[in-house]
Amino acid sequence: MDYHFVPVGNMRTCYVDAGSGHPVLLIHGLGGSIESWTNNIGELAKSLRVIAVDLPGFGLSDKPKMNYTIKFYREFVVRFLKRLQLGQVSIVGSSLGGQVAAEVAINRYSLIKKLVLISPAGALPHSFKGSPALRKYVKVINARSAHEVKQALFVLDNKPVDDSYAQLVYQKLLMPGAKEAFLSALAGSARAPRLNNRLHRIRAPTLLIWGEEDYMIPVKFVEPFVKMKNCRIVMLENCGHRPHFARPELFNRIIAEFLA
Repeated sequence: MDYHFVPVGNMRTCYVDAGSGHPVLLIHGLGGSIESWTNNIGELAKSLRVIAVDLPGFGLSDKPKMNYTIKFYREFVVRFLKRLQLGQVSIVGSSLGGQVAAEVAINRYSLIKKLVLISPAGALPHSFKGSPALRKYVKVINARSAHEVKQALFVLDNKPVDDSYAQLVYQKLLMPGAKEAFLSALAGSARAPRLNNRLHRIRAPTLLIWGEEDYMIPVKFVEPFVKMKNCRIVMLENCGHRPHFARPELFNRIIAEFLA
């Protein structure tokens, strides 16, 4: 990929920028990076300007020692869009990225044209202490090899990732500050105010995509979104936590039609 780097505040931020047309920002989930969208960027860029960013603490962006709260990520996204001189955009957010995208849509609604949330975090009951699959996934930070990363990543999609992707994830986890940022972002997500009673403040047309076999954030937690106005919900069969990664052709078609 053709990586670009730009300072946002005092952090060097990595992103890719492909295609032309209406701008769409892709925000990865916990432990993810720009490469989480490997199967989507090229296809979506045929009709859209696609910008995928490494959130601070992940990928090739800076990883300073700090508290990676959802509020921090929300304001980072706002500053990043301003730094790229983007006006109104659409945002596609996966898991943690979905939680961040929803917060931007709630608090800075004038920036958002359309919103796509993929198995979003942030609308879980306070009694939820993490699914067994999430607890297995978190062990990825203790992996001592790409093979162990591959085992940990299995719970995301309920099928193995290829060796090259596992190696890439492993190398990025070895970067200074990466594991600390992972745990801090996980804690920040869990401690953030719930979205449940604020979803009605989202003005942008919204598409919610959830894999029926998502064991990380089970599909039963879709209920708060059912009550949203102007929200289309799509459940995908044979999909785990990352439909965009596991079933990219179907995902890309749905997204392109919604954002057109």
